[in-house]
Amino acid sequence: MLYCPPAALDSYGGIGCFFIVYGIMARLRKILDISYRIISASVITIGLILLIIYLCGIRFYRVRSGSMGELLPVGCVCFVSTYSKYDSVETGDVISFKVDDDMFVTHRAVRITPEGIITKGDENMTDDPDVVTKDNYIGKTVFALPCVGRLFGFFYALSGKITLAVSILALLVMGRFYRGKVKTQN
Repeated sequence: MLYCPPAALDSYGGIGCFFIVYGIMARLRKILDISYRIISASVITIGLILLIIYLCGIRFYRVRSGSMGELLPVGCVCFVSTYSKYDSVETGDVISFKVDDDMFVTHRAVRITPEGIITKGDENMTDDPDVVTKDNYIGKTVFALPCVGRLFGFFYALSGKITLAVSILALLVMGRFYRGKVKTQN
């Protein structure tokens, strides 16, 4: 039950509570409408940025090991340009390549040989056992964002997927019930 101050009952003859509750509901509706607009604009903007990045041939991978040290710490996301050619790789470039169907590695090119590119993680003592060839080469690392990979890791888990589904559902419900009023001119 909502609290109605005695002053509202006395000065408006009992109808004051209605105006107080109506005012609170109007403010709440306005707050929800503004929140919906901000969240919607943010989701659309992030989606467009990711689409543009994807169309530019850049793929992102979550870093799961500390083999690259401070350059690519665990939990960061590295953005890899798939448009960079295998033949353009030079010693010192940080490249990504496939080891298995579901395992990708991002390490530094330490030597280029006729057999392929020899790579090594900055924190590793030895070179990688697998040689990078044109067949398993993905691209050069363009930049990295720290800590973003932890967010992606969360959304890969069941609890993250449930959170994402509930958030989308809440956004749709907010959009349906808390749309801004359209002003019409007569």
